[in-house]
Amino acid sequence: MSVTGLGWMFGIDLPLVSLTFVKGITALELLQRMGADAATVAVRDQDDFHDEFGSLLFDLDAYVVSAGRWGDWAWVWEHSSWRCVEGTQLLSDVSAGTAGVVLHFSEGPAEFRYAEDGQLLSAFSWEASTELEDFVGGTSSCFDAELRKHGADLGTGDYGPLGPRKLYLRLAESVGVGLDPKDLNIETVLSAQLTPP
Repeated sequence: MSVTGLGWMFGIDLPLVSLTFVKGITALELLQRMGADAATVAVRDQDDFHDEFGSLLFDLDAYVVSAGRWGDWAWVWEHSSWRCVEGTQLLSDVSAGTAGVVLHFSEGPAEFRYAEDGQLLSAFSWEASTELEDFVGGTSSCFDAELRKHGADLGTGDYGPLGPRKLYLRLAESVGVGLDPKDLNIETVLSAQLTPP
């Protein structure tokens, strides 16, 4: 299984993916920027994580997260929330002074957002009834080459052969984002609960 980026997510049954990535900071700093409850932040192995949070993992109001680092990017996986796509303020806050990426997939919608220094530069969103659309406007040019590389076309709304989810994963990889799957189910990582909004 490749861990060179996010390609390992292709074809894997992940019913809810809510990921926030920020470049050049630590996982702890990202948790702090996202408003983690300091009393819940700890390094936990997988057994301890499931003992403490297992009953909350499917409660969307529990705000359980795990966090780590891959290359230059810190990441937070929201196991039981999707604050990363509930508006744009969170991405603006966490990307201050750096760059940030949000990836969100559920059984229906999929979203990709990219920000630099607190400014949302590009955001793509897909539902079964919509075409490829850049919801920010003319600032998507930073991804034009990557879109063309994978056969997608903003002009026609065609996602190309990858489809929306795989295309969004490739867009995230193009800026250096990745995640080792072992960090989700084998390795000891930081975890916490976010403070409810």
